[in-house]
Amino acid sequence: NNQRTTTARPGRQFATLTTALSKNLIWNKPDTRPRALSLNQALKTTLLPLRHNLTEELLADLFEVSQPTISRTIHRIENALEQLPDVKIPGLESLQNIPGSLVVDGTPVPTWN
Repeated sequence: NNQRTTTARPGRQFATLTTALSKNLIWNKPDTRPRALSLNQALKTTLLPLRHNLTEELLADLFEVSQPTISRTIHRIENALEQLPDVKIPGLESLQNIPGSLVVDGTPVPTWN
């Protein structure tokens, strides 16, 4: 599943997070200009750097928006995720089964899977 390799979340978990965010966050306010990123894209821009240590500049290029837009988006989504009552942040031990590398404090850590 492509979601798993890019965001370290299976598609079902990603969809669950997106749904929970949409119920607890007004992403596009009525009578205002739509945001540059959809809620789905915003969640991806928040999870991708955690999984792959991507810079905001690279994310901005990939999603065709400005770096400040990426920065504001990540901040807003992180704050919203912290407010979700049913979202559990996995401990480091649970991440060892994810293939690839982990990023801890900006340091790539191979998992040898």
